Amino acid sequence: MSSNWFNDLRFKGKVVDKYMTNKSNLVRLIVFTAIFSLCFINLYCPFDSMTWYEEMSRPKYFLVSSLLVLVGILVIAFSRFLMYRFVRKHSLYYLEYAVWVVAEVFVLSVCYTCMTIAVNDNLSWWSWHDVIEVFKSANINTFLVILLPYSVSWLYFSYEDKKRRLQRIEESMKPTKDNVVLQFRDEKGEIRFSVASNKIVYIESADNYVIINYESNNKMTSFMLRNTLKRVAHELRDMPIKRCHRSYMVNFERITALRRKNDEVSLEFDIVDIKEIPVSKTYANEMTEAFLLYSGCKK
Repeated sequence: MSSNWFNDLRFKGKVVDKYMTNKSNLVRLIVFTAIFSLCFINLYCPFDSMTWYEEMSRPKYFLVSSLLVLVGILVIAFSRFLMYRFVRKHSLYYLEYAVWVVAEVFVLSVCYTCMTIAVNDNLSWWSWHDVIEVFKSANINTFLVILLPYSVSWLYFSYEDKKRRLQRIEESMKPTKDNVVLQFRDEKGEIRFSVASNKIVYIESADNYVIINYESNNKMTSFMLRNTLKRVAHELRDMPIKRCHRSYMVNFERITALRRKNDEVSLEFDIVDIKEIPVSKTYANEMTEAFLLYSGCKK
């Protein structure tokens, strides 16, 4: 029951992207905000901080500004710690995130208002005018100090996230030995046949043609292409489909065993009813090297 009324009171909408609330980005946000705030306060001198003392040297002002930044970072760090704990159990919506940031600004403004009035002899707690004016100024300056580094961080984190997603998409689209689609061209350069590389079993020469023998629906079938085996071998030079004979090429992804007896080499394929493929002595050593190289690629 308690969780139901809590959810009913929440600002629903789009859920905040995970990169905005993961631990590493929260830490980077806090560190960047601290550095930016320290630079901002020393350059801009908000909260009338230069008038807190009659005479304040730059080194002394740097120490005072560091105290301001420390207070702000402690508040932000505690807030982000609560956010991190919250998102581990619940979804955080963008409207809630905006309210969270406004709450951070409000708390920081209260802290800076208290510090300003406490150290400035010209301001009084008993004057509502002073309190309101200081609080108004603290809100404006806090929004500048907070929202600028927040915005830059969000844009950077968003860029990083999109870059990672794009890399994952590119990686998933990279061809592997299991999903490369080979396109076979005829002697005129026209694409005549396309097939997944891991479906090809062997290729043989037949006069002015090559016959591509491949597996389809667990059965052997073939496609005749007007071309030379030499030209096909050159086009497939980076693939595990290699010459084993002047008239044959075999796909080493489909070879399960390679047997050598004396100077003769025999092949065993991962599919039954394959005719015996001759292996010439010229290619015997290359066959062994290719088998050792590509056999580890088979699943």
